[in-house]
Amino acid sequence: MKSRSRSNTLLIELLLVIFFFMCSAGILVQIFASAKLKSRTAHIINASMLEAENIAEDLYASDDPDAVLASYGFTARDGSWELQKDGYLLKVVPQSEETESGTLRSYEITGVQGEKTLITLPSTRFIPREVSQ
Repeated sequence: MKSRSRSNTLLIELLLVIFFFMCSAGILVQIFASAKLKSRTAHIINASMLEAENIAEDLYASDDPDAVLASYGFTARDGSWELQKDGYLLKVVPQSEETESGTLRSYEITGVQGEKTLITLPSTRFIPREVSQ
């Protein structure tokens, strides 16, 4: 009788150890999946920021901003420019203001993933008028 009770206890202990390892494995899978998702989101934010910075620099230096945006592959939509990249959308909204002394061109470059705004980067350039004497 004693040997049977010992084998039952051993079986229960083995089942508890297996249950513990299964729970631990399930929790670890969730943690690793969450870490991978956060890593992917961070990669997308970094890529969109780098791309937005490059576009802002090129727009600042350019005399023809529409040509610059077209060379990047942007398409014009309702007064703004959009470019779909790997996992995010870049949107450029240009504004221009004429003054007596020149033109103020400003751009708002926005990186969007789904409904979430990742970054917003402004770029502004003042182009003075030539003064005639």
